[in-house]
Amino acid sequence: MAEAPKVVEPNRSRLNAFNLLRLLGALAVIVEHSWVLTGHGSPLTPASGIGVGGIGVGVFFLISGYLISTSWLSDPSARRYTVRRALRIYPAYALVVIVTALLLGPLVSALPAASYFSGTGAWSYIARGLLIQPVSYSLPGVFQGLPYPDAVNGSLWTIWVEVLCYIGVAVMGLLGLLRRRTVLVGLVLLGLAAASVVHLTGYSGPLIPLVVSAYAAQPVAFFALGMLIREVRWVPPLWLTALVVIAWRLLWGTPVANLAAIAAVTCLTFLIAFRAPAWLHRPTGSYDLSYGTYLLAFPTQQVLVQSGLRSPVLVLLATVAIVLPLAALSWRLIEQPALRLRYRKPAPVPAAAPVPETP
Repeated sequence: MAEAPKVVEPNRSRLNAFNLLRLLGALAVIVEHSWVLTGHGSPLTPASGIGVGGIGVGVFFLISGYLISTSWLSDPSARRYTVRRALRIYPAYALVVIVTALLLGPLVSALPAASYFSGTGAWSYIARGLLIQPVSYSLPGVFQGLPYPDAVNGSLWTIWVEVLCYIGVAVMGLLGLLRRRTVLVGLVLLGLAAASVVHLTGYSGPLIPLVVSAYAAQPVAFFALGMLIREVRWVPPLWLTALVVIAWRLLWGTPVANLAAIAAVTCLTFLIAFRAPAWLHRPTGSYDLSYGTYLLAFPTQQVLVQSGLRSPVLVLLATVAIVLPLAALSWRLIEQPALRLRYRKPAPVPAAAPVPETP
């Protein structure tokens, strides 16, 4: 029997620009929220089929689909996989939820501290947040009267979608489907169809009742595309990427603008990932600032808006200046130490030398 091809886990290599792209994705979300939270609407016209924040989230899910499926194939142990995934996303997430409710909330709430803590709102926020689903977005008296009122951390909705994608990878891995190209193509087509229907109709109800809302359709489509591109090992050429980006711009305002946007973001992501010069691969050195930046930016922006800033550019610049150092602390003190606790794939035991038979 032929030996199965060996899968090399690309996130253990420095031969890609995934760190750069994840940081750019987080910054794109900050750009979107800097306009929306100050009451200026999305900085990218709806005719484009996607928002700047949608591009950032799309980059996250493309890379996640690529790397998480590779992680399973490199070490198909459900226990070790679960521990790796939990240690990567949960410690920093849980700390942000708790600190937001117990420290930030009473500091910026319109209510006195005694009233803030006497009700169930803060405790419900923590409990639901720690469960990830259904997450809570409001705290008593916090961010009332702002252009985007009562929203404490609107970025948290994607964490549950990410967890569902992790579960999907594990199920597919256990069923032996992660290397079935026909299955992956089917998932991509299903995800693109769902994203297109949601975009065209404006549907905002459940995508899967009691599980996930329609907002998950586009991120899931990106995640499926990442898995497929990992399997076919495709790197888009520059000329094709340029054509796809031009086609997307020409299709603004048409029913397929969203699909063209997904194609353009996908091509740009993997073109940059594998063809960017080496000096761009790790712009923050050994620090991965993307996750902390993503988790911390939204409440920081709301605090800035509450303090009186209404210029989207000023909110953007101030948020980046505040959040990047905090993200570095998150990486150094929380995320990186948590990752050191991961189960490692056991090293193969070398075969014992044959014992000569006694004559």
